[in-house]
Amino acid sequence: MNKRLLSYVRVLVPLMLHVLFFQYATFASGWWFFGLHLLGLLLMPLQSPPIMLLLIAAAFGSVVDAANYEGGLFMSSCVFMALLMPAINRLLAPREGYEVTDQPTVSSMGAQWFTIRCLLLLSIHHLWMFGLEAGRYDLIPQAIGKALASSLLSTGAFLVILLLTRRNPNTR
Repeated sequence: MNKRLLSYVRVLVPLMLHVLFFQYATFASGWWFFGLHLLGLLLMPLQSPPIMLLLIAAAFGSVVDAANYEGGLFMSSCVFMALLMPAINRLLAPREGYEVTDQPTVSSMGAQWFTIRCLLLLSIHHLWMFGLEAGRYDLIPQAIGKALASSLLSTGAFLVILLLTRRNPNTR
């Protein structure tokens, strides 16, 4: 299969899995939001144009909002994360810059790079989402706690998923 097409198919699989299986899952008494659809956004190619990132994030968020009967909470969170994704990518870029073949995966960029990028972007997403969901100033400390706990646990889960599903090169 074409490598470029495969990278976009890899983005859609987590969205479908989230909508079909994980949309109503509650972990750690609501302190862990396992947004598997976010893995799809995190796996978008590094050279994606920013407008395409925003449109795909809006589409992902809209699909999850429609499946959960939310009023745009997921869409706004995904778009906010996609808005800051190019800045985070530039912040974490190697000195020589990204190669054309670099993908935002553990296999391509390494576990440390992926973990830092994932933790930063998930923290941005979750702080926005739980902050909007709180709705009152007295609930903000709890929202921050939930956002940080969800970011840490989801980063670990995404790292394990990518490590378990990566291809090992054939060695002879």
